[in-house]
Amino acid sequence: MSWKQTLEKVGEAHYVLPRRKTMRCEAHLFLSEALLFGEGVGDGEKEGGVEEAVFGQVVNACSFPGATRVVLTPDCHVGYGVPIGTAIETQGVLLPTAAGYDIGCGMVQLETSLTEAQVADVGKRRRWIEEVVRRIGVGVGQSSGKKVSSKLLPEVLRHGAKALGRGHDVAERACIPVDDDRVDVPKRAWEKRDQLGSLGGGNHFCEMQVDQHGKVWVMLHTGSRGLGWNIAKDFFVRGAEALGLPTRSEDSVWLDAGSSLGRAYWNLHNMAANFAIANRLLIGDAVCEAVELVFGGQARVYYEISHNLIQEEGGRFVARKGATRAFPKAHPALEGTAWEATGHPILIPGSMETGSAILFAEAGAEASLYSVNHGSGRRLSRTQAKRVLDQRETDARMAKKGIVLNSRATPLDESGPCYKDLDAVLGAVEAAGLARVDARLRPLACIKGND
Repeated sequence: MSWKQTLEKVGEAHYVLPRRKTMRCEAHLFLSEALLFGEGVGDGEKEGGVEEAVFGQVVNACSFPGATRVVLTPDCHVGYGVPIGTAIETQGVLLPTAAGYDIGCGMVQLETSLTEAQVADVGKRRRWIEEVVRRIGVGVGQSSGKKVSSKLLPEVLRHGAKALGRGHDVAERACIPVDDDRVDVPKRAWEKRDQLGSLGGGNHFCEMQVDQHGKVWVMLHTGSRGLGWNIAKDFFVRGAEALGLPTRSEDSVWLDAGSSLGRAYWNLHNMAANFAIANRLLIGDAVCEAVELVFGGQARVYYEISHNLIQEEGGRFVARKGATRAFPKAHPALEGTAWEATGHPILIPGSMETGSAILFAEAGAEASLYSVNHGSGRRLSRTQAKRVLDQRETDARMAKKGIVLNSRATPLDESGPCYKDLDAVLGAVEAAGLARVDARLRPLACIKGND
C-alpha cells in the first residue's frame, strides 16, 4: 500500500500524515491532489506525483529528537535525510541535515527602470551577460577574482548585510546573530573566503526577466559557496562521531543546541548564512553596474531572502530545507520595516525556460510554519535529464523563446522539463491560502555555471 493512502485531507491542498512508530509529530503536506498523486494519462494510469521515497524522509524528519512540527511545501522531492521542500520546528535541537551543505542559499531580486523594449536587442543582452560574468566568478569552485580584505571578511561573517551598509528593508535578515565569534572557522572553509562575490554552479543562476507589465527584473540564486559547504561537512563528520554513528551518516546527525558542539555549529552556521547574504548583495551590485553600463537604465536591490537555513522563531528553531520563509502583513518580525503593511516578497524561481514568480504571504501561512516552496521542484535528476532529453530540441525551444545564454548549448540538467509545472505549484500555494502570486517573470537572458 502506498503511504499516500494513509494521508488525511484536512483542507484545500492540505494533507496530514498521522504520527506512527518513531515519529514525534505529525507532518503537514501542502500539495494539490495532482501534485501529490500525479496527473491522469489515460487508461487509469497516472504520471508524476510525489516519489514514494519521500515517505521515509518525512518519517525521518518527524523522528528527530526535539521535532515538534514538520511541513512539506508543494515543490517537495527527495533530498538528503529530509525532503527538499521541508520546514522542521524543533525544541532545543539543531538539525544540520535540514540546513544542508549550502547553508544560507537563497535569492536576490533586482528591480530595474527598464522595459522589455529597451532590452530587446539580442546583442546588448549578450554584452550584458559578458559584463556580468567579467565581474563575478561563475562555475563550481570559481572565486570572484577579487581579494577579500582581512577587514571585510570578519565583518561579513559577523554582520552580513549590515557589513555592506544594507538593512532590513532589502534583506530578509540584515544580520544573523553570532553569539560567539571566537569559534574557529574550519581551515578548508576559510580557504574559500575569496569566493565572496561569486555565483558558483549547479542550479545557481543570474537571470534577466520581464514581468506581466513589461518591466525588467534580474533574479539571482546562490549561497555560501565553499565556505558554507566545508562548515557543513565538518559538522556532519563531528556530529556523527559524537553520536557514535558510522561514517556517511549525515542523514541522521542532530545536535543538542546547548552542547559545546551544538553551540559551535550554531555560530558557524550563522556566519555562513551572513556570508551568503553578503555574497548575494555583492553580486547584485555587480549586476546593477552591468545593467546601467549596457542599457543605461537604473537597477537596485528589491529584496534578498534565504531558503536553506535554521533560525530561532517563537522560542524554537525552524529549519527550512529548500523552503522559503513567508511572513504576512503585520507579522511582528516585520514591524517598522517597509514590508509591515504587505508582508515581505517571496522569490520563487521556476526554471530557465518557464519563468519565475514573486509572491506575498497570506495569514494562512501560519499553518505551514510560515513557509512556502523555494522553487517549482525537480522532476528529473541531472543524470536522467542528460539521458532522456535531446540537446538539439532543447536548444531550439530556448532559441524560439529568445532566451540568451552564457553557454553555446543549453544545460540539459537545468532545462525546463527537469522541473515541475510552476503554475501547478503556485496554484497549490494559493489554494492552501499560504500566499498569493504578485508577479510572473519570464526569462530573457540567463547565466549559469557550465559544470
